[in-house]
Amino acid sequence: VQLQPRIAAALVVTQGFIGSEEKGRTTTLGRGVSDYTAALLGEALNAARVDIWTDVPGIYTTDPRVVPAAKRIDEITFEEAAEMATFGAKVLHPATLLPAVRSDIPVFVGSSKDPAAGGTRVCNETANPPLFRALALRRKQTLVTLHSLNMLHTPGFLSEVFNILVRHNVSVDLITTSEVSVALTLDTTGSTSTGDHLLSQALLTELSSLCRVEVEENLALVAIIGNELSKACGVGKEVFGVLEPFNLRMICYGASSY
Repeated sequence: VQLQPRIAAALVVTQGFIGSEEKGRTTTLGRGVSDYTAALLGEALNAARVDIWTDVPGIYTTDPRVVPAAKRIDEITFEEAAEMATFGAKVLHPATLLPAVRSDIPVFVGSSKDPAAGGTRVCNETANPPLFRALALRRKQTLVTLHSLNMLHTPGFLSEVFNILVRHNVSVDLITTSEVSVALTLDTTGSTSTGDHLLSQALLTELSSLCRVEVEENLALVAIIGNELSKACGVGKEVFGVLEPFNLRMICYGASSY
């Protein structure tokens, strides 16, 4: 309400990061707050577009520092960008775009160091979305495998496991199950504990009282981002054929069509 008439008269420069809570006291907005502030303002002002100026000219098919042949994506959907960010892409945090997504306002991501280099347009729909869009990578992943015969046809076992993890402020990322075991990776971004403190001795002791625990560290999580992947034939052969020389410890597929 206060900004609208000012914008009509002049260019307004403001900041992200700082906000106020319900009682009006100054506070901070949390992670990725500059982008989030821009998206909130864009929604409130019914903007035609929100521009995010960062240190890279857009979103790439994968990290160009790892793969120099990576190509910039000219246009990508919010859902694809969110999956990329969740699985390791650092350009955007998906939560920051929610206000723009709600109001169907496209977000442009470009480089403040080279504005003329172009960038990526993030929007609700794109023309001819490809089967494979991008590849995201997370290193230093921890895989925890829990074995117990008590899991066999026993309701509540997983609930007990997750209750233990919640008490230790640990968030689970990926999960696969069998009759007598469950394998899960720990989410370092969603947990309030970080780094080496994720698997504390107290947590391991509590889990060990319930089941046998195996821990594998320094794994890599590779995510393929695309469209209608769970409905396409031959995806498994194409992806896992390339990975034939490698020992795969966990495969998660089909929870999202992206």
